[in-house]
Amino acid sequence: MKLGKISDNLVLIGAGFGVLFWFVEAAIHVVVFHKGDYVGQILSTDSHEIWMRLVVMSMFVIFAAYAQLIINQRKRAYGELNQVFNTAADGMRIVDREFNVLKANETLLSMLDMSWDEMVGKKCYEVFSSVNCHTPKCPLTRIMAGEKREESDVLKQDQNGRVTPCIVTATPYVEPDGTLVGIVEDFKDITRLRQAEETLRRSEEKYRTVLEASPDPIVVYNMTGEVIFLNPAFTRVFGWTSEELFGKKTDYVPRENRLETRTMIDTMLAGEGFSAVESRRYTKRGHILDVRISVAVYSDRNGVPEGSVHILRDITERKRLKAQMQQVQKMETIGTLAGGIAHDFNNLLMGIQGNVSLMLLDTDVAFHHYERLVNIEKQVKSGAKLTSYLLGYARKGKYEVIPIDLNNVVQEVNETFIRTKKEITIHNDLAEDLSAIEADKMQIEQVILNLYVNAVDSMPDGGDFFLKTMNVTDKDIQSRIYKPEPGNYVLLAVTDSGVGIDKEIQERIFDPFFTTKEMGTGTGLGLASAYGIIKSHHGYIEVESSKGKGATFKIYLPASEREIQKIAETADEIVKGTETVLLVDDEDIVLKVSRELLETIGYRVLTAGSGKEAIDMYKNNREEIDIVVLDMVMPDISGAVVYKKLKEINPDVKVLLSSGYSIDGQAAEILNLGCDGFIQKPFTLQNLSRKIKDILEKETESEF
Repeated sequence: MKLGKISDNLVLIGAGFGVLFWFVEAAIHVVVFHKGDYVGQILSTDSHEIWMRLVVMSMFVIFAAYAQLIINQRKRAYGELNQVFNTAADGMRIVDREFNVLKANETLLSMLDMSWDEMVGKKCYEVFSSVNCHTPKCPLTRIMAGEKREESDVLKQDQNGRVTPCIVTATPYVEPDGTLVGIVEDFKDITRLRQAEETLRRSEEKYRTVLEASPDPIVVYNMTGEVIFLNPAFTRVFGWTSEELFGKKTDYVPRENRLETRTMIDTMLAGEGFSAVESRRYTKRGHILDVRISVAVYSDRNGVPEGSVHILRDITERKRLKAQMQQVQKMETIGTLAGGIAHDFNNLLMGIQGNVSLMLLDTDVAFHHYERLVNIEKQVKSGAKLTSYLLGYARKGKYEVIPIDLNNVVQEVNETFIRTKKEITIHNDLAEDLSAIEADKMQIEQVILNLYVNAVDSMPDGGDFFLKTMNVTDKDIQSRIYKPEPGNYVLLAVTDSGVGIDKEIQERIFDPFFTTKEMGTGTGLGLASAYGIIKSHHGYIEVESSKGKGATFKIYLPASEREIQKIAETADEIVKGTETVLLVDDEDIVLKVSRELLETIGYRVLTAGSGKEAIDMYKNNREEIDIVVLDMVMPDISGAVVYKKLKEINPDVKVLLSSGYSIDGQAAEILNLGCDGFIQKPFTLQNLSRKIKDILEKETESEF
């Protein structure tokens, strides 16, 4: 009978032992004491014998029943323990002092994909080992050394080489008397935990990489306002490192921006973010930057705000460029207005100049009003010079563009200037191999003179004036206001040792009518016209200065590969003629006085007050008309359209363009189409007669 069967029938066995005792006791009476026969003793009715036998039998049954109870309790406890052992979520095994596996639960067997026979009886390190095996860190070794509990986070490797990350907990396995039998090991498989941790680590690394790679400064705060992260861009822009600010509150808000910042903080504390709010912040060095701030609040899994992420985009340069662009646009607008005013003013001056010229033709030099007429003519020239400043600013001031040597222009202006300002010492550093530029020489002279005058005003007690020319390329032009067109340039740098220019003044220095001089001592058009002239020549002008350190104006003009030309001088005399001229102008006073001037010197003159009238008149009189003097700006049909219509009627038509504007714009386009010449209002009779005669003589020469 198996042990389990015996332990389950102890009461019956006890009763059996009681009956056996009854028969044995009867046999003793017969054999030992010779009392009667055996059957008689078994069936004896002696009360003493019967009670004794019943008491002994009861004792056997009671003892067996008690033993049965104890065994059943232990079996139940063992079963419960075994149930816990086998159904535990963690893998478990029992190892004796000799490292033999005594028992393993189903979880561990499943974890290792092993059977009971493959596990039990083997050495523990043969079926599931780690780096701690055979070292002082071995759990069994430490438990035998007296440790009550041993826990470690290790990688366990099975007999197939598969590695499993586990948290191993070892406790003593002892007998009831306290004798140490071995250890109970609990293996918690943390593969998924490690995978989750790795996923989280990679996610954190990815987002950290994103934050660190951002070109915009980013700083992360907790809800108490302490810095817990900042990216390299924050250090690059603001100067503080993560070590300097971690765990601290930042205080880099200018006083005038604190109220708006308080509003931002209140919004953030309410759990709300915001985007693209403009403000200002200090850098570590004390500079103030314009920033555009966006904030996002992040929360824990319960939705409670934990902190905020702040993105601070530095828009200082962008705002500066925007302000400069607005300045450029303003100057463009003012330039357009100035050009229109100059054009109309030149037409008025043309009327005055023409009438004065007519009066001077009929006036003897001895006449007492002759000198006054000459003075009027001088004033007209002064007015024309003033309008040339306006046209220069409006980029409409080029009259005759040819390849010239900038060094020669500089030296000629120097010779004139040095005679009047001997307290100024001029230092020349002119490149010998300087490229030519295509420019109007008079306009470039005006620019240089304007810069000279500006320098003299900044050096009332005298000083040094440095002039430098050199060949450069677009890569040498360092400016943030404009992007130069690719190519070669000629640089003219004009430096003075004067008082310098404030930053605020630099922002307005090229504005028309802006001046720091006293009322009546300056027009405020010098540098404005210089700006316009350089722009009209497709160049660039900029200023570098600081208070007390002088100023440097740099002018970049496109270099030309054409051969330098010399400007021919014309005689100041009236050239008469007898040809027929069609005079076209929408201004009555200009039309009338110009007609009288031409008729005075012998020409036959036809007039047209509009573009349409000019076209009709030329159609009807083309055989008689030798030359057309055509105004560029007219209200009904522009001079450009009239010119094209005239060319359609007669491809050989001779046209002299006339305008209160300069040779730029439409005039330049028409000249490129083959127009014969251009004259700027207000013009003198000498200039007009010479221009007409040159065109007519050119026609005559071509016939031979």
